Amino acid sequence: MNLKKKLAMAAILTASAVPAFAATVLTYGEPGPNRGSRAKATEWFAQEVDKRSGGDLKIDIIWGGALFKANASRQSVATGVADMGTIIADYFPKEMVSYSLTNLPFKNQDPWVGLKASFDHMKSTDITRNLAKQNLAFVTSYTVSDVILMCKGDAVRSLADIKGKKIRGVGVYGKIFGDLGANLVGMSIYKAYQGLDNGLIDCSQGYKSSSKALKHHEVADSLTQLYWGIYTGLGMFINKDALARLTPSQRKVLDEVGADFIDHLGRDVMNNDNAAIKAMAAGINGRKIDIFSLPSADSEKLISAGEPYIAKWAKNASKVGLKGKELVANYRALLTKYSKERDDKGYPWFR
Repeated sequence: MNLKKKLAMAAILTASAVPAFAATVLTYGEPGPNRGSRAKATEWFAQEVDKRSGGDLKIDIIWGGALFKANASRQSVATGVADMGTIIADYFPKEMVSYSLTNLPFKNQDPWVGLKASFDHMKSTDITRNLAKQNLAFVTSYTVSDVILMCKGDAVRSLADIKGKKIRGVGVYGKIFGDLGANLVGMSIYKAYQGLDNGLIDCSQGYKSSSKALKHHEVADSLTQLYWGIYTGLGMFINKDALARLTPSQRKVLDEVGADFIDHLGRDVMNNDNAAIKAMAAGINGRKIDIFSLPSADSEKLISAGEPYIAKWAKNASKVGLKGKELVANYRALLTKYSKERDDKGYPWFR
C-alpha cells in the first residue's frame, strides 16, 4: 500500500473512532395534555430551540403530569425531577410570590401586553436573584388570557349571580369570587371537567381557548366573559444547575427563543381565543353553549375589588426581601409602556 493510500486509510479509521455527535436533551415536565394553544406553543418552543441550535439542544416534553402534577411543579424542577417545566405561580403563593404579581387583576385584557410586561418583570435583577435561591431560572411566560366563568345550570349574567354558587377559583380571582359570596372549591383546572359533570361545582374559573382544549364546553351550559384582567403567572422555568451545564451558545438560543415566544404566543392566544368563542357559540359536535358578557359597571367593580389584594401582595413581597411597592409600580409602568407601543405601532406580527 503506497503512502497516499495509507494516509487515506488512517483518516478513515480516525474519523470512525470519533464518537457520534450527541445533542444535549432537556426533559420538560408539563402538567397539561398535549392539545390546545398552550401545548402547540410549547411544541413550537421546542422545535425552535432544536432548529436554532442546529440540533445541539433539544427539549423532550413529557405531557399530562407524567413527571409531576401541577401542585408539585416548583419543587420538581428545582430538585431536578425534570430539567425544565411549567410552573403555575398560584400553587406556590410564598415561593413564587414574585411571579404571582402578574396574575393579579390589573386593568389589562390584552394578552400580548400582559406577556411583554410579565417577561420584563421576571427578567429583572431582583426577581432573578429570588429565583436563584430556589435553584430556578425563568425562561418565558405563558398566558391563558382573560378570566372567564364556565357554568353548568344557571348562568352568571351579573355579579349578583355569583352569590351561593360553587365555584372552582384560584388565586386572587378565586378569593374575590369568595368575597362576592361564592362557595369556593379547591380543584385543579384539569379536574374541572369532572367537577362540572358530577355537580361538585357550578362554575369553573377558566380561560377561553384553554377551557375549549380541556373540553369544558361538553359539560357546561354557559360562558361568561368578565373583562377582568389576564392570567400570565404560569411559565417555563429551568433548573439552575441544568442551565449552568449548558454551553454559552445553548443558553443564548434558550434566551432568544424565550423572548420570541412572547410574540408568537400573544398572536396565537388572541386568534385561538376568538376562534374558541365562535366555535362554542356555534356548537361543537352539536352542543352549543350560551355566551354572556358581564356589564361594564360590574367589570369595573371587579377591578376595584382587586386593588386591596395588589396592596397586600406588595406587603407580602416585602416580607421575603423584594421591593413590593416598587415592583407593583414598575409592573403598572410596563403595562402602560406596551399598551402605548401597541397603540402607536400595532402588534409586532402586523408591522
